[in-house]
Amino acid sequence: MAEKLTILMYHKIEPLHAGAQVPGHYVDPATFRKQMAVLRRFGYRSVRLADAVTQPLPKRPVVISFDDGYRNFQTNALPVLKEYGFGSTVFLVSEQIGGDNRWDVLEGDVSESLMNQEEIAACIREGVEFGSHSSSHARLTQVDQSLAWSEISDSKSSLEAKFRIPITTFCYPYGAQNEQTRRMVEKAGYVCACSTDKGINDSTTDRFALRRINVRRDTMVAGFVMKLWRAKLLGR
Repeated sequence: MAEKLTILMYHKIEPLHAGAQVPGHYVDPATFRKQMAVLRRFGYRSVRLADAVTQPLPKRPVVISFDDGYRNFQTNALPVLKEYGFGSTVFLVSEQIGGDNRWDVLEGDVSESLMNQEEIAACIREGVEFGSHSSSHARLTQVDQSLAWSEISDSKSSLEAKFRIPITTFCYPYGAQNEQTRRMVEKAGYVCACSTDKGINDSTTDRFALRRINVRRDTMVAGFVMKLWRAKLLGR
């Protein structure tokens, strides 16, 4: 990884829902469009996450990643990404395809629809890269090792069987990872995994603990620019 790699982390591209417990996960579509315009203006070039760790990188590479696989990715984010010529990587919770964010609802949060099989298939045809976000969105460092292994490996095989594409990237739910989970992800056959640790990635970064820049509801254009430059100049 000769070039430094920026990975952006998004969740929901839609207006804030009343009663939402984690308002930071919502980025307004108009704000998202402005952020993509900034990337274009600064000369960033999007890459698929799997390619970022296996192939030479262009100058100013960026992975635009989305956790959970919300339906609003297809309706609100994908058209903007296509307009600006950017690709994306979406991490799916394999047992909840066509369902909702059950893991949040159980904690009292509002229900949000996830993409169903047909919608995901349509995104694949548009060139979207999909990875695994585990089977049920379990906090992998707080379950026994056999369950953690199942969450990591079964989600991969399930998604591959369902969509007939290789699933080679992983994202730790809640960012919960340690040496054991990282080695499980490697053993399961993934080529890399994303954490929620802040910062930029270079040749010294563990490819099974890639850092990301969290883009939140209050990340306006000036803040977005500052996040990009802070990561590039300071590595965080």
